[in-house]
Amino acid sequence: MLEPSTKNKPIRIRFGKLIDVLLVSDPGQIQWLNAHANIDRAIDPRASPVHRFVDRRLRDDLGFGGKLLPIFLARGAPQRAERQRALEQRLENLRGAPGPERDRIAAYVSGEGHVDEIGVLVQQWCGRLFFPDYRASRETYAAGRKLAGWPTTLPLRAFRDRVSGRLDHAKDLVAGAASDDLHCIHGTSIGMENVARSVRRLRRAAHSSDRTLSPDEILRHCLRAPPAVLRGCTAEVTTPFLDRPLTPHTLIVLLVARAYQSSGDLDVAFLSDGWSRCPAHEVVPEMLRALWHSAHHDERTPQRLFAKINDWSRQVGRAVS
Repeated sequence: MLEPSTKNKPIRIRFGKLIDVLLVSDPGQIQWLNAHANIDRAIDPRASPVHRFVDRRLRDDLGFGGKLLPIFLARGAPQRAERQRALEQRLENLRGAPGPERDRIAAYVSGEGHVDEIGVLVQQWCGRLFFPDYRASRETYAAGRKLAGWPTTLPLRAFRDRVSGRLDHAKDLVAGAASDDLHCIHGTSIGMENVARSVRRLRRAAHSSDRTLSPDEILRHCLRAPPAVLRGCTAEVTTPFLDRPLTPHTLIVLLVARAYQSSGDLDVAFLSDGWSRCPAHEVVPEMLRALWHSAHHDERTPQRLFAKINDWSRQVGRAVS
């Protein structure tokens, strides 16, 4: 785990008990806070008007059948840890199974494939990590994007989408395609959009980056981490990098994308050192590395044919040795 910095202090916006918001972008501070026993996903709507606003966005607007998405479950929620471990193991077992979707995404990254909307294909790849017959469409992708961007949707737009039924329609589309599985719903909406953005960056990098960069270096450059993760305090917390303690009235905003951009640390991007790590913290980076490897070796350059001949020669050599 990274050490929290005392130089890069967070930004704290306070107005009595009415508003107390902490913005944290230092990787070490993020890991320190996320590991603390009194820092949790639970957002108490009674703590402040800001907490109440956030709780409605996460619990009501992004709730399904009265249940929270797994990414919003509190640390002590029943069976949360067990289900997270089971999903992580399931995804781990799928790491060696690329599937036709990944092959088509690789063609897109290398510039050889024509894909009208790469997001649809990425959503289908994400969905088939859960169900082999998952089918994505332009409609399900648009619905997934709406849910992914919902936490930061402007209040007036959010009000219109609630009243008009557009939010409920998007939820129905995503949940129907995911067979109402909450993990799949999350993976094909909030999780999917970060993967789609990463894939688009990989395509650009495949034609503009230094070809001597390793897959890990390209991954660190192209991976899109979640913009922010929210946390609440269940009790007062004294930190080594703040002058005043945090309280149950404090809403903590972990600026994960900014922290990852400054550190390039995958453990920061997926919070994989802590209890709330993303179950896909292995399968997604491996898929992105494989996409880059395909684009790197299949690039349309004068050396491409010679590279393929060398590959074939090595394969023949292994076969007869």
